[in-house]
Amino acid sequence: MNWEEIRSRESLTAKESKYICNDLMSTGLEMERLIVENFGPEDYYKVAQRRIGGGRIGGKACGLLLARKLIQARMPQYMDYMEPHDSYFVGSDVFYHYLEENDCMELRRRHMKEKEKFQEADELQSRIRNGSFSEAIQEELLKVVRHYGDTPIIVRSSSFLEDGFGNAFSGKYESIFCINQGSEEERLSDLMNAVRSVYASTMNPSAIEYRRRWGLLDVDEQMALLIQKVAGQRYDSFYMPVAAGMGCSYNPYKWMENMNPDAGMIRMVMGLGTRAVERTPGDYPRLVGLDRAQANLRTTVAERHKYSQRNVDVMDYASNSLCTKRLEEVIDELPGWQKKLVLSHDTEAEELLAQRGKYKQVLFADCQGMVNNDLFIQMVKDILGMLQEVYGRPVDVEFAVNSMAKGEWELNLLQCRPLQASISEKIHIPEEKVKEFLFDVRRTSMRRSKMEKLDIIVWVDPRKYYEYPYAKKFHVAQKIDEINRHYEETDKKMMLLVPGRIGTSSPELGVPVVYANISAFCAICEVAYSEVGYHPELSYGSHMFQDLVEADVYYGAINENSKTRCYQPRLLKQHPNIFPELFPENEELGGIIKAYDVSDCNAQLLLDSKKGRAVCWLAAPLIPR
Repeated sequence: MNWEEIRSRESLTAKESKYICNDLMSTGLEMERLIVENFGPEDYYKVAQRRIGGGRIGGKACGLLLARKLIQARMPQYMDYMEPHDSYFVGSDVFYHYLEENDCMELRRRHMKEKEKFQEADELQSRIRNGSFSEAIQEELLKVVRHYGDTPIIVRSSSFLEDGFGNAFSGKYESIFCINQGSEEERLSDLMNAVRSVYASTMNPSAIEYRRRWGLLDVDEQMALLIQKVAGQRYDSFYMPVAAGMGCSYNPYKWMENMNPDAGMIRMVMGLGTRAVERTPGDYPRLVGLDRAQANLRTTVAERHKYSQRNVDVMDYASNSLCTKRLEEVIDELPGWQKKLVLSHDTEAEELLAQRGKYKQVLFADCQGMVNNDLFIQMVKDILGMLQEVYGRPVDVEFAVNSMAKGEWELNLLQCRPLQASISEKIHIPEEKVKEFLFDVRRTSMRRSKMEKLDIIVWVDPRKYYEYPYAKKFHVAQKIDEINRHYEETDKKMMLLVPGRIGTSSPELGVPVVYANISAFCAICEVAYSEVGYHPELSYGSHMFQDLVEADVYYGAINENSKTRCYQPRLLKQHPNIFPELFPENEELGGIIKAYDVSDCNAQLLLDSKKGRAVCWLAAPLIPR
């Protein structure tokens, strides 16, 4: 294809644009339509100039480029506050030829054919991880290394199925950071290793489980790559943006009665955005409802400090890697104007220290300065609203914020994907049956109104989980995974109730499962139990949250406050516990995990999104036990 000739054209016919889009970017019908409607000759030319190898550039790259083009065309007033785009795209043909050249194709064909019976996933992953590149591709990757110089870069998956209108694959494939230091040869070697790692992640258990769950194991998933400059700036010993996060055009967390979910929300952290999309123990990103940005979940300074960010993810020059630093290690390297954007004073703690003759600043990270910036909040709100309107469904984005001088900041849009859209049902909640409600909660997570019949409720005893030895707590997660696998091929509807946080990596805060361990559940609830310190903290914006949204799973919290009208776990004991039947040999865990069969009472989960209300109704058993 002669790209210079295409560039010289003033316009393209719809047929020509469709052909170019299908060759270069996407064949997905909805994405193709949006690209053809909004891209011109110069836009296609710019993409082609940054493409390595042949083939399409994949879903993540398409989503990013389309979102940026829409902002440029429809909201030019914000372009002065947008950081220019600077990415490369590794075409899908490179992946295909890499598999061929490294003797992987036969194993891959068998994997698609044998699906769950395939036994050589580790061997295939090992071959991909240790393969070699052709000289032509090495030369192209060397150009990328020279372009970015010593600026850190990230290699991200951009498969054909990612970030499209079907399945988002949130967090299933790897993203690899490269510190990009050392000689040219060393930097090229690091980049090639990063590419290999992303390619190999197509065989990750979570990616395979996701494809199995959505019936995609026999689909030829082709992997393109998105290579981006890591958003941020160099400080003395590390590299990071001043802030980063994710935004969603629909706010599923209505924590105030007069908050408008359609205004959207953002989840923001200081430093790299990795802490905004993953559940991090002991750390709390800033959650902002875009119609009421100042409406903080925490009402006192002490609470705001307690529920704030304690660690910062950075690219560390000493270790040549992505690493986590304590906030105190980072603060001193920030100029004053940046501190005001992301840090707040604990004035109460400072006053107490002063009374003792100690005068020092007590700072915590809550991104309050960015929240106070009306232009920033309005810009993000407008962009999310516009993207939702064009996509015809809610979207989420990832972004970073840089501030190179006092009073200045730029937003770098890093990703955009459409969320799954579901139709709400009309729901009637029988108020007279409150004595039969397992729980009745308000203003927790909500996607749409619906009624879900329940067959099994898996309940983790919070007191016994707390008392279980720390080293054994992972066994609880493993057993939940076994329950998940036992029922995943059935039509049973299951709900999971766990103490504290779901998906945490720290078992003392909750149950350390990943999405693949709970993929068969239709509802997940985090349950407070303050006697031993378990507190729900719904992880909006995390990859697990996106998985739950995409699968239309209810994800909520049962708190010990006014949001919880009632919680009556004693009602579960009216129903048979089938855990001993499932695992007769595991009496120890049977004391912690209960699996109640509630199919005998027409148990229902009732969700009313308009009122922000969720009720689990357990009628008395039809046959007394």
